[in-house]
This record gives sequence, structure tokens and C-alpha cells, in this order.
Amino acid sequence: MLGNKNLVGVDIGSHSIKICLLRETAKGLHLQRFDFAPLPPEAMVDGAVMNFGAVVDRLKDLVQANKLGGHKAALSVSGHSVIIKKISLPEMTDEELASSIMWEAEQYIPFDIKEVHVDVQVLDPKAGQGQMDVLLVAAKKEVINDHVSIAMEAGLNPVIMDVDTFAVQNVFELNYGFPPAETVGLINIGASMINIDVVSNGILQFTRDISMGGNLLTEEIQRELGVGFEEAEHYKTGVGESVSSSAIFREVQRLAERVSHTLVTEIQRSIEFFKATSLSGDLSRVYLSGGSCQIPAIIKTLEQRLEVSVELINPFKNIVIDTKRFDIAMLQRLAPSAGVSVGLALRRRGDR
Repeated sequence: MLGNKNLVGVDIGSHSIKICLLRETAKGLHLQRFDFAPLPPEAMVDGAVMNFGAVVDRLKDLVQANKLGGHKAALSVSGHSVIIKKISLPEMTDEELASSIMWEAEQYIPFDIKEVHVDVQVLDPKAGQGQMDVLLVAAKKEVINDHVSIAMEAGLNPVIMDVDTFAVQNVFELNYGFPPAETVGLINIGASMINIDVVSNGILQFTRDISMGGNLLTEEIQRELGVGFEEAEHYKTGVGESVSSSAIFREVQRLAERVSHTLVTEIQRSIEFFKATSLSGDLSRVYLSGGSCQIPAIIKTLEQRLEVSVELINPFKNIVIDTKRFDIAMLQRLAPSAGVSVGLALRRRGDR
């Protein structure tokens, strides 16, 4: 009924699992499924699986609840187990690139080449002076195998393994398009990881992962207020609903501002490094995604530091949603954290 060519996008993050299924029609993309389930603390750390059983159980619950058993799926990885490098190579054919890429990759990958899967994408076949620009991607086999095993144990059939940062690019292109002659920043702020992409004229110019995220605020709340993880998460996500005159609200606001400055400082360092090493020009705009991009003061602090306009990505902007089947208020609330899962759901088996 759901069709074989539409893949279930499965985003296994540090804080939760999100799944998404789209359906293509003559009138555009329609949302068929979207759901999420929280993960226990430390089940996923820096993109690596720490509690296999807990992650499988959460994903299996989602698969069963949404009647997706046996469906083909697209997954993604991120963190220090993934290496993304834009490199320049002498111009060569696709066949020559395929035969030489493992040797080339050894020069840029800090892991044993036998421990990683490697892929490559030509960005500019005529970059000048007999050179071509190539995007090199490598991911540890152990991490990929863990994600594949989780999906299979949960009842899915994984056919594509992507990278979080590319999934965000895909969902951005669908909903906004890459403006010509402009350089934009795409920043995905998760619970324990920040993915930064800089795209100019639709071509990736710079990417970097930072090992910190919204969990920093949760930890600060736990430490300062003396509460457990779940209570700290409630305070963090319920800031806007709290009584503005309460002492707890004021304290969480203060901690959120402090954490925002810490996160933005790390983002700013990466952006400044890009500016110092690139000819692509200054950023014209920054777009945010990820569950932790809604931390109070993040947008304001980023705009002040980077001196550009900053806005949240809505991954459902150009997707048709049946208001009788979906809670629109819930989708709007979860939209910033849905980017990777929606981007994965856009993938098709065999595409690049």
C-alpha cells in the first residue's frame, strides 16, 4: 500500500529516534508517517551505540505502531566516526577515481582504511589547473554495522546509509532551494552534536562536527538545581510554558543564556575558520535545525555574533500534510528536530 520506492527515513539521535515516510504524487510530496520516541540517557553517545537493546526496542515500537514492518529504510550516521573532506585531485574519469580512491583516502583519514567504508562524489570536474574538486566521505564499519543491525532487529530493511549533514542539505534544498550566488550556513544542533555545513551556489564548501549540544543545558540544570535527568529535560523544554515570575524559570533562562554563548562560541570559531580559508565570501544567512536549536537565546546570540539573519528550517514547508491525520501543532513543535528524518525519507534506492 505504501509503495516500495519510498524509504522510511530513520534518524537515530542522541536524545530520540525520529521516523518519516513520504509519498510522491502528481501534486507533490505527502506526509505518510512521522513519529518519534525518546531514548534513555547515554543510549547513543557521539553517534555510537552504547545501549543496543534500548535503541532496538524504541525503534521496534515505532515500526510496529506505524505498521512499517519489512519496509525499506534510509539511515544516517554522524560524529567522530565519520570523516568528510573536500579535496582536490587531478582530473580523471569515474573509473580512474573508483580505482584510486582508497589510496587517496588513506592520506586524509585518521583510521585504518580497512576499518572504514569510503565513498566519493565529484563536486566540480573542472575546478581549474587540471584539478577536480571531490567530496570524500568515510565512516567506520563498526558504527554502520550497528545502525544496520538495529534497523533489521526492529523489522526494517535498510538499503541506504547517509550522513546527517547531507540529509539536512537535502531537506533544505527541497523546502528553500539554494539561492544562486549566495553562501548559506546550515547548522544542525542536536543533543550531543552540532553539524555545520557551508554551501555556496549549491555546492558544499565546508563541513564540521562539534561534540556538544543541548545536553549541555540539561547537565547545567541538573547541577545547578539538583534534579534528575528527566526533570531537567522538563525544565529545559518547558521554559516557554513556565510561569515567568518563578525562580526556576529565571534560573533556567540564565543557564540557557550561558549555554547558548558557549555553543555559539564554538560555532563562531568554525565559521571564522571557514572565512579565513575560503574564497566563497561571507555568509548571507544561517538556517538552524535540530532539537536543541530552540534553546532560548541561541538565535539572538548567533545573529549578534555572526552578524547575519538566522532562522529555523521548517522541513515540512513544501510537504502536503493531511490535517485530519496529523496533529499540526505537534508537527510545528517538532519540526526543527525532524530535518534529518525528512531528508532521509527523500532518498531513493540507487541515487547519489
